[in-house]
Amino acid sequence: MNDRRDAHSELRGGYEAAAEFYDLFAKNDDIPFYLDYARRQGSPILDLAAGAGRVSFALAREGFEVVALERSEDMLRVARQRHNDLTEVIAKQVTIIEGDFTDFTLNQQFSLIIIPASFGHALTRDEQLSTLSCVRCHLRDNGLFILDLFPGGVQPERAFFEDVPVELPDGRIVRRVGEMRVDPARQILELKLHFIISDPQIEPKKEECFELLSGAALIHNREANMLMRMSDLEIVEEFGDFDRRPFSSDCGRRILVLRKSS
Repeated sequence: MNDRRDAHSELRGGYEAAAEFYDLFAKNDDIPFYLDYARRQGSPILDLAAGAGRVSFALAREGFEVVALERSEDMLRVARQRHNDLTEVIAKQVTIIEGDFTDFTLNQQFSLIIIPASFGHALTRDEQLSTLSCVRCHLRDNGLFILDLFPGGVQPERAFFEDVPVELPDGRIVRRVGEMRVDPARQILELKLHFIISDPQIEPKKEECFELLSGAALIHNREANMLMRMSDLEIVEEFGDFDRRPFSSDCGRRILVLRKSS
């Protein structure tokens, strides 16, 4: 590889410690979008960087056959726990596989492939091209690939946020506080998250905190277009968010619907 993986080693930790809590703060506004294309394309569907199964299980509940690929051991543990809680009929629709979305080989091709909000975890150009090459190899000739990007150049250089706390079924409260910092020279967004878990039923009050650091590549629009051309993928549709608004250069999100180049 031309790009050095170890240059980003500190940003490759993922969400190991907080896999149990990560999906609590997802907006889930992407799920109706993926369901719409699933209905158009049919099964099987490949969910790359599937995490704890947030999208995979939503698709399976609607009757679609899904392969969920994830490399994080903690995310896989949570996904398998949730898989065990599904009804037998729905559980049969989902196959969970341990693997790296930047380099995988499956003996199957898919009608629809998705990477929900995670393509940026391919931090180098070589990893991005490898991911797209793997996607193309596993995509049926009439299949579609949905790529969710956070374009470089429109992300704030630094931002802080705190989500609305979430109460767990056992009464514990989970808060998430985050900081985003953009490094323009490296084209990397660094994300630091704090998950604070407290139990109001216990006195004196105690809190447990997990701190996570991860990174995502900021891919400018021209770079994204070049990556698609180099990977023999062509844009079928393009949106500025999951509400299907037209994409413009000031959108903070770029949703590409792609197919194999003819």
